[in-house]
Amino acid sequence: MKNIAFMPTKNRKIEVEYKVKALEETYSMHIHNDYEIYMSMCNNNKFCVGHKIYDVNRNDVFLFNNTDVHKINVSDPANYSRYVVMFSPSIFSEAESELSDLLRCFDEPNRSHKLSLSDGQAEDFLFILRKMTECEGEGVSHSFLKLRLYLSQLLLLIQDIRRAAPSIASLSGPEDTRINEIMGFLRERCTDTITLEELSRKFFLNKYYLCRMFKNKLGFGIGEYIESCRLGKAIPMLREGMPVSAVARNTGFCSDSYFISTFKKHLGMSPKKYLREGAER
Repeated sequence: MKNIAFMPTKNRKIEVEYKVKALEETYSMHIHNDYEIYMSMCNNNKFCVGHKIYDVNRNDVFLFNNTDVHKINVSDPANYSRYVVMFSPSIFSEAESELSDLLRCFDEPNRSHKLSLSDGQAEDFLFILRKMTECEGEGVSHSFLKLRLYLSQLLLLIQDIRRAAPSIASLSGPEDTRINEIMGFLRERCTDTITLEELSRKFFLNKYYLCRMFKNKLGFGIGEYIESCRLGKAIPMLREGMPVSAVARNTGFCSDSYFISTFKKHLGMSPKKYLREGAER
């Protein structure tokens, strides 16, 4: 599998960037060691997040925590534009209960990762994002304090939008519904050995058609997705202090060495280094 990556952030607690174009970038399944707020400024893309697939259009906002394995499929790389805010949740201490409560939207189980903003909401959202980008310039005084204040405003706005908006489901077309079902099954059973024959029987699909449909829709194969699910389960276990050998057993890897080599190959570092870098944040 070559489609999962660990995407490190700069050595800062908060960063914001407006990104345009993607002609030389590749988009693989990846995770971050920080939380991410993503705002799309273009149309007709798709996000794969865990076992869910979302349409991505202008003024859509996505919230990712540091265990969400996700991938963007870009329809027009030359015009791919978005705002990205990365921040360490540690900037809000548990003592600041009202502020730390604003992070719940990143961690709720079975949540929708997506918010679709109205024009008015998008205008308010962009106003804060642009103020944050101004703080990224050289020589800005008290830049971290300003970024933290603007981020708090952004999280408060997200909370208000979520309260007012209905829950947004992932894709629901006939083929997309079937893909979602398959992904849900794979995610639930990823620690087991799953064969194409088993999938074919369960979903009443020819195994070759199943592989083509999955690859064409998501941009990566079934085996790659199973690996991403296993690594997604492994990371919280490591953070909780579970020994590497126990994590390997509990996530479907046949040996400690295979787990470590797989983790290092696809996330770019060993489990110990991953935890060390996360602690430094």
